[in-house]
Amino acid sequence: MIAVWLVATRHGPFSATTVSDLYLYGAYHDLLVGHGAVPYRDFVFEYPPGALIPLRLAGGDDQNMSLLMLGCAIATQLGAWRLGGPRAGWLMVVLPVLAGALVRTHFDLFATALAVVGLWLVVAPPSPRRGVVELGFAVLALGAMTKLWPGALAVVAVAWLAGRGERPVALRGAAVFVLVALAIGIPFAAAGGFPSAMVRFHLDRPVQIESTAATVIEVVGGSYVTGDPIRPDRFKSNGLDGGAADAIGVLSTLALVGAALAIVALVARRPGRDAPLLAALAITLAFVCFSKVLSPQYLCWLLPLAAVAAGRGALLGPALVAAAALTTQLWFPTRYFDVVNQHAWAVVAVGVRNGLLLLALAATVRALARSPRRAAAGPSSG
Repeated sequence: MIAVWLVATRHGPFSATTVSDLYLYGAYHDLLVGHGAVPYRDFVFEYPPGALIPLRLAGGDDQNMSLLMLGCAIATQLGAWRLGGPRAGWLMVVLPVLAGALVRTHFDLFATALAVVGLWLVVAPPSPRRGVVELGFAVLALGAMTKLWPGALAVVAVAWLAGRGERPVALRGAAVFVLVALAIGIPFAAAGGFPSAMVRFHLDRPVQIESTAATVIEVVGGSYVTGDPIRPDRFKSNGLDGGAADAIGVLSTLALVGAALAIVALVARRPGRDAPLLAALAITLAFVCFSKVLSPQYLCWLLPLAAVAAGRGALLGPALVAAAALTTQLWFPTRYFDVVNQHAWAVVAVGVRNGLLLLALAATVRALARSPRRAAAGPSSG
């Protein structure tokens, strides 16, 4: 992993950093460290409080962020190996190849490492088991308070544990998750601005230009591009607004809720250890496909979970995720402004990528639905 990381993210064909979030992280680091500002209260901060950890540690420093994310990638690889076996561990080596430099210019692997390690502690903990599952939920809570989406994995884990006859463990895990999330969030709520400022930011921002909803909006027409350098706004990204954009955004959110409920219902009736791993990839795909934002760095969420699913024998969904990652490299980062400027080839490429992710979601849900149901296996004694 280390050798591939150093080559692929610095010298490979996907090593460009013409568009990244390092400048934004540097601005936040300066506000936090240089000016002693309090996030949410003193400045708009769109991430949950856990994101302050990588920002304080590395900020916008290219080298520091790369080293921190490399450490997170190694932790993720170890977790993937324990969940999906050697195949999953070795597949993690291609993460920096498929995702390119964005793995080192965004802090998303910090949340991914927490998600994968937390999932391992819940699903396949070492012996003795008592207390380890609860620790896993605590780790997932920190992940959720960093990038929100690991909270979906906690919901999957609770449903799976309860469905296989371990309801007391599921309830304790859910309680730990809530308590840890509150412990992280309450100090910022007391200081002021959290979570209202963060929630308002995401409710107000337009549909991001690379999202699945944006692909539908492009087909319908009647919308315009927002964000620098087209129409400067406060949302630090490019989106689509006007026309049917708001309505399509709402429909996409409803699709996310429906897909998530279906995945949770499926995993609750499947006691095998493959089920929560497939459900973790499926619900993350749903989050990525149907949220109003689909940034390229979300590949850092998907690829490790895809490696785990592939390690468990579900190959089609992970293969489609890998294809989507390679397709993203067609425009990001070197041709990103072709998307912003609505060049036809770039808009089509984004649509193809989003179609691949939707197919990956369908394939993964199908694999989950075909896993053994509760009637085929008794509850675990663990």
